[in-house]
Amino acid sequence: MKTGSVIQWFKKEGETVKKGEPLVEILSDKVTYEVEAPASGVLRKILAEEGVDKSVGSTLAFVATPDEELPEAEPSAKPLPIERPDKTTVTIETRGPSRELTLASPAAKRLARQYNIDLADVRGTGPEGRIIAEDVKRLIEEKEESRPRVKDIIPLAGIRKTTAERVSSSFRTAPHSFIIMDVDMTQAVKLREVVGASYTAILAYAAAKALHEYATVNSTLANGGIRVYEDINIGVAVSTEKGLLVPVIRNADKKQITELSSHLEDLVDKARQGKLSKDQVTGGTFTITNLGMYDVNMFLPIINPPEAAILAAGSIIKKPVVEKNKISIKPKLILTLAYDHRIIDGGPAAAFLRKIKEILETIDSSAQKNRN
Repeated sequence: MKTGSVIQWFKKEGETVKKGEPLVEILSDKVTYEVEAPASGVLRKILAEEGVDKSVGSTLAFVATPDEELPEAEPSAKPLPIERPDKTTVTIETRGPSRELTLASPAAKRLARQYNIDLADVRGTGPEGRIIAEDVKRLIEEKEESRPRVKDIIPLAGIRKTTAERVSSSFRTAPHSFIIMDVDMTQAVKLREVVGASYTAILAYAAAKALHEYATVNSTLANGGIRVYEDINIGVAVSTEKGLLVPVIRNADKKQITELSSHLEDLVDKARQGKLSKDQVTGGTFTITNLGMYDVNMFLPIINPPEAAILAAGSIIKKPVVEKNKISIKPKLILTLAYDHRIIDGGPAAAFLRKIKEILETIDSSAQKNRN
């Protein structure tokens, strides 16, 4: 961890805070933390705006008594008159070298940085000529008249920014190769009806068993060598309002299906409530992503770095199947394995996926019920 970003402040400058109460929410490594007030007093000054990345160890704010003198990060300078674009002269206190000051809201500043806009070119319509986000959006639209109209601008920040960086790095670094296979889910459907487990949990169970036999799939490339993991920790991609998270089921190979399903349900709930701990989103060795609930037949996933492979599942669809010259209807599922071709060759990858298929097609629902 080198940087983190402020998601939101629970208090405003000038408000009273009590020691131990939540003061600010921080995002780091896809996990959000509530930082408590270190002491009672007044939130005198906020130094880190919402949505801005700060390095570890940076001061975020000062909590002090109303009359306490605050530390100064830079030497003070004398008040300097500054002329704003609307010709109104104001007096401000500067620290460090003299510079022009443009009054702008935090949201406007973030947009300006994102789109490389000079705030001096923006006409402010807020109180006393203050530049607001709408003013920046208006200038962006004026500069892009030939492009489609913009309904909204969503800053690439927080979890979405982390996800973008990770998948971009994965696709640039790992040569992706894909194997696709369809599976007869008749036995898995029966199992779900008996034990009440989710299909994702059943997939995790099958993948964990297959990883025992094909250990190279449960590995990573590090320091010029293939590091094969002993632990089988399966991550499951979860869509949340803030972006994609991958909570991890540790030692998945040692859990039965109902235990996997219960554990997964708890992790999904915590992910969507923003309550996952750092340990619950780290240490994964293999990932499963399931878009079947969105009526997706199949898709090509991006490997979750630094892992060697990821398994994608679509919808279970009833299809006609020819068996012994007779047509029958079977519930079919398409599985896609994306793998890093630097680590895994096509043959072992195909054998691994075929093993998952075999487990799913022969899984015994009554035996699972008895064991659980």
